[in-house]
This record gives sequence, structure tokens and C-alpha cells, in this order.
Amino acid sequence: MRTILAGRVAVGAALALSAFAAPVRADPCLTNPADVVGNPIFGATIATFIARGIDPNVTCIENGLWSNPANFTLGDYVKGADGGGVGVDNSTLGSYVLNGTFAADANALDHAWVQDIGNQTSFGSDIGGRPSQGIVWDLHGQANQVAVFVFVDHGPVPQEVLENSAWLSNDPNALDAGWTQASLVHVYGAGWEADPTISDGFVAVYQLPGGGTFSHVSVTWGGPGSIQQDGDNEIDAVAGLTQGGGGVGGVPEPASALLVGLGLLALGAARRKR
Repeated sequence: MRTILAGRVAVGAALALSAFAAPVRADPCLTNPADVVGNPIFGATIATFIARGIDPNVTCIENGLWSNPANFTLGDYVKGADGGGVGVDNSTLGSYVLNGTFAADANALDHAWVQDIGNQTSFGSDIGGRPSQGIVWDLHGQANQVAVFVFVDHGPVPQEVLENSAWLSNDPNALDAGWTQASLVHVYGAGWEADPTISDGFVAVYQLPGGGTFSHVSVTWGGPGSIQQDGDNEIDAVAGLTQGGGGVGGVPEPASALLVGLGLLALGAARRKR
């Protein structure tokens, strides 16, 4: 009986993890090179991503609209911005004005953005900023993924959207060696606000391998996670996510809750047997 019960618990745990291990999808992942990605005005297809080194069989690229998961919370700006601005007509590209209110620009989904431009020393063999000098946010909890919401100031797309690298650490003041690069795992082609808004571009989700977690993110221009290195980026906001794609608002994600429940069930059964 003990062996059978342990087997059932193991199977249940595996099913729970498989059900919540991937980011939430709004639409199917696109893999056909001819598939259009995002608003047609961008002229981006899956072939465009492939040409820039992104494998659609590894990174889920879809045309769905980002939807805030349960326990969603945006990160709070800590430091590192070198400039900022705000969109004027967000139904077109290139319509924005510059300003300098970094904390306000970095902490809300509002088409106001901050950028990393002063960090011009290449990191390793990649052209881009150093993570210790990037734009840093506190994610308010231990996260395995980070959603990066960008402002698209001009074309080409997706180059002007995915011009960042995301680095993760539990120490906002860590040196370069204390930051771990996250990998691009999901792209939401409709952005976070429905058309006719297009300056929200795509939403990019980056994930730390091996199930590790972190409390802070540094977003740099260029670097090994980008497909374009032109000396700047424009970030509207960021948000931490659990491994299952939920927010890090302090409430266990469904997979964790289910695993806890299975564990308690097994413990109760073992006690009754004794």
C-alpha cells in the first residue's frame, strides 16, 4: 500500500508540474516562417525572428494579447536609467517626447518608459551594457521569470522590441558576476494593449534555467539576449513571474498548492496506516 501511494503522489506531482510549467498562452505558438507576427504594420513574420537567431521551436512566439496573471504586480524602479520619455500618439510609431521622471516612467504600464544608454562598455564578447550598470527593478518576491514590457519608438521590428538582455540576481548592487542571464522563452505579438495601440509592441518573457529564483532584474541594451545592439532600449515596465507563469504577489501558484495538498494527503494516509 505504501509503495502504491508513493507512486500516486509522484504521478500527481508530475502532472501538476506539467500543467503549470509553461507561461500562460493566449494563442497557439507560431512556427511557420510565413506566419505574420504582431500588427501587420511591423512587417514581422516568423522568418524575421528566425533570421535574427530566434528558434520558434524553443521560444513560443504567438499573436495573443498579454493578460495579467493572478497575483500580478509590477516591479519598482531601483536605479540605472539614463533617459526617459512618454508616448503621445500610441497608435503610430515615433510619436513621443523625452522627459526625466525615471521612477514614474518605469513603474506603470502607461507608455512612459526609461532607457539604458550610458552603459556603453561591451560585456564580454557581446555588444551591449553590463548587468551591474543596467536598469534595475525590485520584483517584490522570488521570481523565476520576468516579463519585459517595451515601448517601440521606431522600426524595424522585432529588432527594436527585442534589443535587450535580462539579468537576474537577489542583490540589486551585485557586480557583473553576480547576475545570471535569463533566456527568451515567450513573445506575445499583440503586446499588452489592444490595437489601434501599436507602440506597446511585443511583450517578452525571459526565464532563469533550472528553476532558480531571483528578486531583482537588470535590463540592459544589447548583449547576448538581444537581436539588435544600437546603443539604447525603451522599457515601459517589468514584472516578476513564477515558474508557472503566475505573479509573485505572495500567494502560492496552483502547482505549488496542489503539491502541498498531495503531500498532506500522503502524510495523513501514512499516519492512518501506522
